[in-house]
Amino acid sequence: MLRTEDVEKILTTHDLSAFLKEMLKREDLDLNIDIDYESGELFINCKGFSNGLSIIVDQFGVWVIREAISEKNNGIFTQSKKSYHTENTVTVIRAVARWIGDIEESARSSK
Repeated sequence: MLRTEDVEKILTTHDLSAFLKEMLKREDLDLNIDIDYESGELFINCKGFSNGLSIIVDQFGVWVIREAISEKNNGIFTQSKKSYHTENTVTVIRAVARWIGDIEESARSSK
């Protein structure tokens, strides 16, 4: 369960990456999700799947979420041109949760 005090501590992509890594440990999901934080940008992808997420905070403090796509499914991702902007951290966490849910569903259906 996501608590208000957890969300209030997430102000940067670094904070979000730490939160997600801890959450994935706690939930013990049997997925190979990679959370890669680099110089202010957070990339989330899952080995064997062609889409992921790129998340940054722009200069105005707005979260920017983009889909990252690997056309050849080879682990090399490019960001799509479409982006979603929000000031609400919960919206970002929900987007990541939805993405994880889609990965789980795809993994189940491929077995």
